[in-house]
Amino acid sequence: MKDERVILSGSGGQGLMFIGKLFAQMGMDVYPHVTFMPSYGAEVRGGTSHCRVILSEEAIASPVVEIADSLVVMNQPSLDRFLPALREGGRAIYNASMVQPPAGSVAATGVPATEWALEMGDARVANVIMLGAYLRKTELFPFETAEAAVAEFSAAKGPDAETMNRQALKRGWDAAGDGA
Repeated sequence: MKDERVILSGSGGQGLMFIGKLFAQMGMDVYPHVTFMPSYGAEVRGGTSHCRVILSEEAIASPVVEIADSLVVMNQPSLDRFLPALREGGRAIYNASMVQPPAGSVAATGVPATEWALEMGDARVANVIMLGAYLRKTELFPFETAEAAVAEFSAAKGPDAETMNRQALKRGWDAAGDGA
């Protein structure tokens, strides 16, 4: 078990808070210390939003992630804003449907999440596709743990949403394992 500091960012309405809360909840079952810190843009839907999640074996002094181990970004403004906060040797998972790959020595994985979500019939699952890719690349949790958490978090939205989110998680997970 390794500590993880991640920034998840995109436009308001892209579901970054949903996957941030889901990731933090998963962490609470394994890590003794977890923080989730949301930040919304002025416009919320359409404006920039992000959240910061820390999973740690030791007490967390501040929920602010100044140096991130990982970035999950859904749009170009998010990459541009948070790439400087990525530690040397860190990892960026980016929505290749909307983001140009980061330059430099960043370990980057592009996932065409918006394109795939549209192919699946619902653009709203792009966030869960990204979460699947991120979880596969970090190897923080086994797929079954992630799938159970997605099912639990999605259940309130109905069985169709639960099924779609499970499929989206698997799509991102599989893509990240294919050398993406």
